[in-house]
Amino acid sequence: MRHEKVDIIFQAAVQVFAERGFDQAKMDEIAQVAGVAKGTIYYHFKSKEDLFSALMNEGIENLIDYAKRNITLYSRPIEQLNALIHAHIQFFIENKKLAKLLLAEAFGTKERQRQFRRQIHEYILLIKRILDEGVRAGEFSMIHPHEMASSLFGAASIVVLHKIYSFEGRERKVDLKATVMVETIRELVFNGILKKE
Repeated sequence: MRHEKVDIIFQAAVQVFAERGFDQAKMDEIAQVAGVAKGTIYYHFKSKEDLFSALMNEGIENLIDYAKRNITLYSRPIEQLNALIHAHIQFFIENKKLAKLLLAEAFGTKERQRQFRRQIHEYILLIKRILDEGVRAGEFSMIHPHEMASSLFGAASIVVLHKIYSFEGRERKVDLKATVMVETIRELVFNGILKKE
């Protein structure tokens, strides 16, 4: 069982990394926000890079678990893809700071880009498996399922991120209901892949 301090450190790290970015974030500030000594962080993580890597792994694993729980409720590929799109958008809505962090740092240093691609690889493969099954079942038609899976990840992520950023710093609360975003991504994806009669 994971130490509860790690969860507290993760929550603080998400906040600090999301607000400051990786390069500007300081371990002292993460420790302060977490309410722990800096040595406690170094007891669990050998460096800021190590903490960031663990945080990204945890975020992607949680996204994958959330998506899998939703798609297992359905048997047809078209229903599973619908469920995955909704789960993806809902997860990022519920984890706004993590979403900002994941997507902002995806374009960081070459090492972080490589790490990000490695971490989302399993998730992209999950999407691709649904697309491949849809092609086999005659529900979908596409030439490049892997690229379509990557495109779906990107489009669904960016539509949420755009909504989050477009209301940042305004007094009015952002309406982050998933409905419009889910409908938009479904329209974009399904118009491209649904098998034409």
